[in-house]
Amino acid sequence: MANIELRRRYPRDVFGIEPYLDRLFDLDTSLWDLPATSFPIDVIENDNEYLVRASVAGFDPEQLEITFESNTLTIKGEIKEENKDEQQGRYHIRERYTGTFYRSVSLPGMIDQNQISAETDNGVLTIHLPKKPEAQPKRIEVKPKSVKVIEEKKK
Repeated sequence: MANIELRRRYPRDVFGIEPYLDRLFDLDTSLWDLPATSFPIDVIENDNEYLVRASVAGFDPEQLEITFESNTLTIKGEIKEENKDEQQGRYHIRERYTGTFYRSVSLPGMIDQNQISAETDNGVLTIHLPKKPEAQPKRIEVKPKSVKVIEEKKK
């Protein structure tokens, strides 16, 4: 397994080679460009519902605010800064973000808003957004046409 070191991108890629280097080393750098006020999510659709999974490690589940309005799901949370009064030493690297974080995603209008639910498990927030019954696929049974059987007359 390769050791991957997180690095910060420079504001400009002067020579335009960064995408080629990423492909060469097959790095998934998509999360590096998320703004500091965001967090990664997955949106999954199945026949009955949409599932939204969000990485919310460090958030107090009681402080998360989830709203669904005008077909837009919004997740907000806050990570409070640790007490600055406690002088533990001098920072050499400080990459953990604090403050208010949010993420919004637009979904189709066929969501049953009264049945939306959410739970957290090990820092992963899962939101269930059930589809309205009329939006769910329906299986239509194909019946064979009735065939008339003509009996042969006996002589």
